[in-house]
Amino acid sequence: MFGIKRMNRKHIYLFTTTLLLFFLQSSCEGYRCAEGIVIDASTNLPLDSVFCNVKTGKETMYTDTIGRFEVCNQFGGCVPDCKDIIVEFSKNGYKTILLKNEQCNGTIYLER
Repeated sequence: MFGIKRMNRKHIYLFTTTLLLFFLQSSCEGYRCAEGIVIDASTNLPLDSVFCNVKTGKETMYTDTIGRFEVCNQFGGCVPDCKDIIVEFSKNGYKTILLKNEQCNGTIYLER
């Protein structure tokens, strides 16, 4: 009978340790996002239908009628830093650009 109680304690300890490690690992998960507006560099007018492709993830979208976009990369570890986000902006008649992290936020200028 004493051996069964001791075995239960071992199982509880193992379960608790496993659960704790799981939560510590999942708390380090994170992702980066990018949002802003895409503008024609020569006219300063917003560009709709600019293709925004997250190269570090699977998300893609097109800017709306006023040039807005918002994308995120996939979840990744945050030790010591969150996974980078790299976004490609492209539209017919414009140069394609590739931006990383903070460069992806705010106003993005596309040149013809």
